Amino acid sequence: MPGLSNIRYSREKTISDVRDYYTFLTKMYLDESEVIEPPVEGWPYIDNLRSMGKTDEVMALLRHLPYIRRNEDVGPEAAPGCSFADWQQLAQVTSPDDDDGRSLRECSEPPELVDDIPSLSYGRRSEPAFLLDTWRGVVHWYECEDAIIYNNTNNLDWVAPVPEMDDASDWAPEREAEWRAQHPAWAVADFFKILRGQFLALNVVPIGPLEVYDIYTVRNDDSAVVSAIQQIYRQHGWPDLLTFRKQDCLRAVKTTLHEEFPDFYVEGCDEEDGGEDGGR
Repeated sequence: MPGLSNIRYSREKTISDVRDYYTFLTKMYLDESEVIEPPVEGWPYIDNLRSMGKTDEVMALLRHLPYIRRNEDVGPEAAPGCSFADWQQLAQVTSPDDDDGRSLRECSEPPELVDDIPSLSYGRRSEPAFLLDTWRGVVHWYECEDAIIYNNTNNLDWVAPVPEMDDASDWAPEREAEWRAQHPAWAVADFFKILRGQFLALNVVPIGPLEVYDIYTVRNDDSAVVSAIQQIYRQHGWPDLLTFRKQDCLRAVKTTLHEEFPDFYVEGCDEEDGGEDGGR
């Protein structure tokens, strides 16, 4: 658990951490073709996002990040109830001369967020938000569950949040101090370690090719589905990445949903969809 004084932001390391996390997801449920890499010179059109009011460093980071492919409003979730922003795709449909910057921020950031912090996530305000601070080198998990903050879970890779956030008024500008103190933050690498640990422990579970559930917010009538999917993953070797049989597991998940839970709707997992990757 490094303190703020020991955390340093690195664009190259942040890009690597994001890439490693996406690679991890492809070993569990995500189709490898969903992860797209930037050209050497970076993603074109990123400058269209300048209307969001981000710094040059933020723009440079967004230009060189890999992304999980998103078509319009549809994309695989990369955390419970949360899609990661495909900023290269959003930049293509954004004009630098209109007010799209405000609408993009409304779909990716809490209203009190300061200009120079981009969101890794994108979606409805009710969905989780992951806020990457290139100034401090941390990621704030907006509305993070207490069970994750205090490790009341079976997560062997748990890391405590950065302690200085509790006293953000001592170092942060007044307009930032309250929300920073309310929402925990981790160094970038530790943030992704926390997320991976939640998947490894099956505290968060891919239900289909597009949706990820968690054990903290699942409704009582969906708990049997989550429990059944957890068991299928374990039966297929999870969490041992060396022996896990991804394709067999995804097919078993799809079959179980259709045969045992026919009324449970899973986006992107229609029965008529075939393929080697669980209906992708």
